Amino acid sequence: MNKTEHPIQSTKTLLIASFGALVLAIVILVLAVLPAEYGIDPTGIGKKLGLTALAPVEDKIETASLAVCESGEEQNDTVEITVPAKSGLEYKFHMQKDAVFVFDWRTDGKALFFDFHGEPQGDTTGYFKSYEETTKSNSAGTQIIPFTGSHGWYWKNESSSSITLVLNTKGEYQVLGRR
Repeated sequence: MNKTEHPIQSTKTLLIASFGALVLAIVILVLAVLPAEYGIDPTGIGKKLGLTALAPVEDKIETASLAVCESGEEQNDTVEITVPAKSGLEYKFHMQKDAVFVFDWRTDGKALFFDFHGEPQGDTTGYFKSYEETTKSNSAGTQIIPFTGSHGWYWKNESSSSITLVLNTKGEYQVLGRR
């Protein structure tokens, strides 16, 4: 019976290959993942490759706004959201069917494309309901939530500079935040 040779013939070769894989994973983490996902760029390569632009911009959210409104009491929240240039983001809330949601948001006058919409909890078909879709620098209103699920905005900034908006909300909801 012939013995076939295997690429990994010893424990030493296996350890060297494992160490090499670990080193490669660390290099990828430092050079690509940290700049793109967290905006942490210790080498500066992430900025040169444009990866830091992919990192989410932190929203200024009061700690109280992250609490689930379990008591049945209305909550009022204000959050400042920055939409990066040539980019878009979503900001969502989880609400129950028939909840009353009052909102008001405005930029410093620069217009953003937006889609105020909701997605039913547990739906896997991709269905969503748009409540308003247009381009404006502000919007305000009251929405009676038609189904339990996530509801909020997708804002898109077509300009070459960041646009900051201030969002005021009132109602019974859980803040899901940036998506």
